[in-house]
Amino acid sequence: MVGLGGGFVAVPALYYLGLPPPVAIAVSKVMVFANSGVSAYRYSQEIRLPSRIYLSVIALMIPMAYLGAYLVVVIPQRLLIIIVGAVLLMGSLRIILSESERESGKRSSRISSHRTYLLGAMSGGLAGLVAGLTGLGGGIVNVPAFIYLLNLDIHTSVSLSMACILPSSLSSVIRHVIDGIILWRAAIPLSVGALFGGWIGPKISLKLSRKKLRKVVGTVIAIAVLRILLQAVLEV
Repeated sequence: MVGLGGGFVAVPALYYLGLPPPVAIAVSKVMVFANSGVSAYRYSQEIRLPSRIYLSVIALMIPMAYLGAYLVVVIPQRLLIIIVGAVLLMGSLRIILSESERESGKRSSRISSHRTYLLGAMSGGLAGLVAGLTGLGGGIVNVPAFIYLLNLDIHTSVSLSMACILPSSLSSVIRHVIDGIILWRAAIPLSVGALFGGWIGPKISLKLSRKKLRKVVGTVIAIAVLRILLQAVLEV
């Protein structure tokens, strides 16, 4: 619905079910891949993507997602939980506040095409690293960047985000398969559900008020963050 990939729901849910952080992230990434594939197709039927910006974003997003997925099995689990929580917190605040920021600080100046592609590549690189490291889709970084740095409208930003998540999430899945940490009996049913959600979400997104949608999703992320960070603080 908002171009984030669904990991912000899946990761906390998998933690709650008792999966270790690296496994939860790997399972979530499989789900994100399935969700982004269906969502990107649905959005492509309504919105034409800026192909050159898309290529500039995924150029760094794909390899950085692979690197982030590799770091999942290197970084200590408790630290990993804190990183996930911090990323989610920043994302939730951005989503909740983004509509008012957009209205109060609209940018009318044009940026050069070269700078646009450079900013797109930087956004993609950071989004890929965050996505691979946390199990999210990377949209928490990309959607605000597309809106505030590239001056894309919200519909195009969400659609472009889902299209970028597809190849980058596949890169992370490949790394997780190599590491052997995907729990397929959890990943497969989760992905089946994500296929249905990915088909319905874009249709709802194109109809609902973006301001209302951002606040609902931001609240959900904030609740998830509190649970993750509380777990990290209380565990010995």
